[in-house]
Amino acid sequence: MPDILAQSLTLPCGAKLPNRIVKAAMTEGLADPAGVPTPGRDRLYGLWSDGGAGLLLSGNIQIDRDHLERPGNVIIDREPDTAMRAALSRWAATATRNGNHFWAQISHAGRQTQKIVNAHPKAPSAVKLGLPGGQFGEPVALTATEIEDIVRRFGVCAAACKAAGFTGVQVHAAHGYLLSQFLSPRTNLRTDQYGGELANRARALLDCVKAVRDAVGPDFPVAVKLNSADFQKGGFAFEDSLQVAQWLETAGIDLLEISG
Repeated sequence: MPDILAQSLTLPCGAKLPNRIVKAAMTEGLADPAGVPTPGRDRLYGLWSDGGAGLLLSGNIQIDRDHLERPGNVIIDREPDTAMRAALSRWAATATRNGNHFWAQISHAGRQTQKIVNAHPKAPSAVKLGLPGGQFGEPVALTATEIEDIVRRFGVCAAACKAAGFTGVQVHAAHGYLLSQFLSPRTNLRTDQYGGELANRARALLDCVKAVRDAVGPDFPVAVKLNSADFQKGGFAFEDSLQVAQWLETAGIDLLEISG
């Protein structure tokens, strides 16, 4: 590989990636109906680990079983029981067997929850997803108390992943999922502390990052996936993403993945 890609990278928290190649997150649908990782998932990540990337990012690990990106997502929405802890540890051990990092992508689908999972998913505001096919339900606006509980769940999930042997976490705030919905003025019509100006629309994301950091400590990698823009008129703009990136840097994240 080119010399620069083969070089290690030391993150602000002190962790070191063995090289600069990353396997990006992809949805696998390989959890059982209870959201527990399966042996098939272990085999897949073992192969990816053997491939030599310095960092593997998991597909969506959901913090609410009523808000899945699709059936088959891994779910950590409470303190894991013995069986779940064993499955997570087995997955993490296999996914790091070549000495690479393996980070958990933590997410909540919000209004992008399929109707077969939840006909009335929670979202920042009751703005339905305007896609053909009718596969998504009618969203219901979250209360402030429910938002605080979601923030708490991000921390619970991050702590469980660290305990299982994951070597970092990534908060998913892109691709139209819940935290991305908060950032966009098209999908966030709130008039409370979570809506309106960009600082308020970014509050849920920054609160989740703080909850995750508090849960895992200062020496554990914390990343965020963020849209560069929504590419929709009146949505989350490029200039907004630059400002949010600066706030995330101040919040102490270790790595920012720019997507769209």
